[in-house]
Amino acid sequence: MALSKIDVANMLTGSTPVANGGTGLTSGTSGQFLKFTGSTTLASSADNGKVLQVVKSTVTTSTIETTSSTPSEISSDMRVTLTPSSTSSKILIQFFFTFLVGNTTSAGIGIYRSINGGAYSKVSDGNGNEAFRQRLSDGYQISTTLINYDAPSTTSQVIYTPYFWRQSGSSTVRVNDNGMGSFTLATEVAS
Repeated sequence: MALSKIDVANMLTGSTPVANGGTGLTSGTSGQFLKFTGSTTLASSADNGKVLQVVKSTVTTSTIETTSSTPSEISSDMRVTLTPSSTSSKILIQFFFTFLVGNTTSAGIGIYRSINGGAYSKVSDGNGNEAFRQRLSDGYQISTTLINYDAPSTTSQVIYTPYFWRQSGSSTVRVNDNGMGSFTLATEVAS
């Protein structure tokens, strides 16, 4: 007699083994997925690497300048504020900018953060003169993106903002000298 239907519920007790096409599991964890933990074993696992939120600052085209060697915030318009959903989350910060420096001047640029209203501290920096640059009659125009992967280890509010300063030389450092816009982007990633 040929079978037209297989009644697995009456043929097995417990879970169907992985070797027989099953998961080997009798239960799982809500919001997680299955992954192999060995050649014939599966387990429930968290969804790491998922983007949880993206926050972007206002685009500012105003020219901002400094002659100071002390780092200062470029513009409060470029702050991004987010509250991580987990202390294990990582934050990918990107800052796009253009600035102009004199022929013998070098500029510094950095990403700073404040946690839960505290003081700002540097989490990343770069030397603007090492970025892609175009020689102008009165100096160098530099356009680049500063990127950092930060682990603030908090579920309190975090603010990221770009700072800049003159590293050497005597001329003024100008952000957005040619009218191009600058902005900051923060992306929370589950880990």
